[in-house]
Amino acid sequence: MTTKLPEIIPIFPLENILFLPNVNLPLYIFEERYLNMTNDALKTNKIIGMIQIANSNNRIYKELFPIGCAGKIVFYERTTDNKILLILNGLKRFKIKKELSLKSGYRRIIPDWETFKNDNNKLLEKNDKERLLQNIKHNVKTINTKFFEKQLNQISINEIVQIIAREFSFSNIENQSIIESKDTTSMVSLLIKLLQKSLFSEENKSIH
Repeated sequence: MTTKLPEIIPIFPLENILFLPNVNLPLYIFEERYLNMTNDALKTNKIIGMIQIANSNNRIYKELFPIGCAGKIVFYERTTDNKILLILNGLKRFKIKKELSLKSGYRRIIPDWETFKNDNNKLLEKNDKERLLQNIKHNVKTINTKFFEKQLNQISINEIVQIIAREFSFSNIENQSIIESKDTTSMVSLLIKLLQKSLFSEENKSIH
């Protein structure tokens, strides 16, 4: 069943976070404004937009990157001190069309969903996943190839992208460039470049 995407969504800005469609993201909600956001989402469509902070110099109103990814709460649990543990499952990327006034302390936007209308193209993802797996197998010599391939074959391409980005500690800008990729083909091409850059950097460190 396809989730209907809303005209207005709350946003949760964070630094150095890579969130994509079909990927799970665990979150610990403790600030009052984001507890308000989560409680409001749970009462309605359970959808929250994750977006990276572009500039954190302004402590009150942080500048955001223009593109993020919306997710749906698929699990939540309240702690004894009234905080919330939750898991978001990525639905679709969005571009900020307009930011609205605050509601209960949290930020909201009108998203443009059409920019990434090709998200979740299964045929494209299948071909790109095979290309990515071949590149990983060829370049990453330190892994147990058979075990690694078996594990990666069982998950989505976006989950693989998330794992690689985390394992190689991609920067905020690098993560954002992945999020803003036009489609999975562009995303895989970029990821391969970033992966090769990281591996080259590690090789140079080991030499010196």
